Amino acid sequence: MLTKKNSRRSWLIVPADQAEALTSVQPQGADVIVLDLEYTVAPKNKDSARAGLSAQIAKFAAASAQVFVRVDRATRWADVRAAISRGLTGIVLPSPEEPADIVEIDALITELEKARGVEVGSTEIVLMLESAKSFWNADTLGRASSRITAIGVGRIDLSMLLGTVPHNEFRLYRFLMTRTLLAARMLGKQPLGAF
Repeated sequence: MLTKKNSRRSWLIVPADQAEALTSVQPQGADVIVLDLEYTVAPKNKDSARAGLSAQIAKFAAASAQVFVRVDRATRWADVRAAISRGLTGIVLPSPEEPADIVEIDALITELEKARGVEVGSTEIVLMLESAKSFWNADTLGRASSRITAIGVGRIDLSMLLGTVPHNEFRLYRFLMTRTLLAARMLGKQPLGAF
């Protein structure tokens, strides 16, 4: 498993509702394909994107791709329910702030794995830290589930939540990226860049 995780150098994020984008993904050669249900899918298209997830996952998995689904925090329960299927490598979970956020998703994943004939415990969770509280709790969050294999930074939400950062005085983003790297290494997880 460690070798597999270490081979994940490039993560290609693709809107889960855009068929033409999905058909062009395979030739790109990314190590990981992330089917996105968060920012790149308009609210009116969420249901159709969820409905097509298992077919897309199966297609990419059949081509030996590692496939993750990035869920939307606001609709994470429906997104996870739509995503768990054979061939899925894991879930990208944005904005966890408390260990309970992760424990609840872990329990839902376990329930769905059992119901759908997926090996229990095989679905990974990747954390995207996106708030001051997330970064403050990085160590605790990273220990909340044995499913967690990687930790990264959600820069868009982080920028919106933190507001204006003093220029050339306080290198906040560099500090937060370093903090994420240190937390990931300390916990034996893969550190990711900004999504």
